[in-house]
Amino acid sequence: MAERLNSFSLEGVKIEGAYSVESCLATKNFQGRESDIHLTSYPRTGTAWTQNILVGIVYGLDLLEDLDSPKMRPLFPYLEMDYVDGLSGSEVANQSTRNPRMLKNHMPPNLAPQEIFSLGRKNIVIARNPKDTALSYFKFYQTNPNLMKFYTSNGLEDFLDKFLEGDVAYGSWWIWTKSWIDKCRAHPENHLLIHYEDIHQNFLATVQKLVQFLDISPMSDESIAVLRTKTSVENMKSRYEQDPKQRFIINKGEMHGWRRSFPEGYSDKFDKLTIETFGKADSVIEKFI
Repeated sequence: MAERLNSFSLEGVKIEGAYSVESCLATKNFQGRESDIHLTSYPRTGTAWTQNILVGIVYGLDLLEDLDSPKMRPLFPYLEMDYVDGLSGSEVANQSTRNPRMLKNHMPPNLAPQEIFSLGRKNIVIARNPKDTALSYFKFYQTNPNLMKFYTSNGLEDFLDKFLEGDVAYGSWWIWTKSWIDKCRAHPENHLLIHYEDIHQNFLATVQKLVQFLDISPMSDESIAVLRTKTSVENMKSRYEQDPKQRFIINKGEMHGWRRSFPEGYSDKFDKLTIETFGKADSVIEKFI
């Protein structure tokens, strides 16, 4: 089997981890089903949390009782991943008999499954404040076995400089996020933008928005309350940490943790780039500064 851990550039995007050029291109050219539901996120923006929420919404709350990271694989294949048994995420997806299938990727629009655009597949996009994203990514590089060999930063400041430059896996958060927000705004019929911060602050409304977008049976407020409990950080940690190899998946799951950790001056650097990218008048700015 070929080396799973690679670092390469594909169509201008830096890729590091358990991926290959072949698995990434298979993601871009993925041929799916009309009922497929895609989840698209930049790393460390609430992916696992949203996956758990969607499993509860689409497949039922009972599945969340003992759901850990390995069990997530057949429920929610990670398309560009090269798994340890030699299968790519696309191959795992093609083995699934679930209807609908739910499929995860971290790709920017140019490398995401192109049928999302050409065939109008349902696509949920997650966005998170770049400062919290960077702080979580900093820890992820040091704890995820698939990324540790690529960690070359000399402390937090050095990593934040790399993050600002887009010199991390999946490239610039700003380019990635702006590109996907533009897609969501241009094609709301099949793209739904979810903010990590709204999951925290408006869980019920966010779940209702997801249910409406997916055109499935409404959930009662009581069921949504159970879903919130089953997908709490504490609950997910207890499930995922049953496998020592997956303990890095769930972090603190908090908002504004950057305020305790960012070195002096770095908040201003992030805000400057955010305003340059989105423009002062963009309503999304308040989520990212």
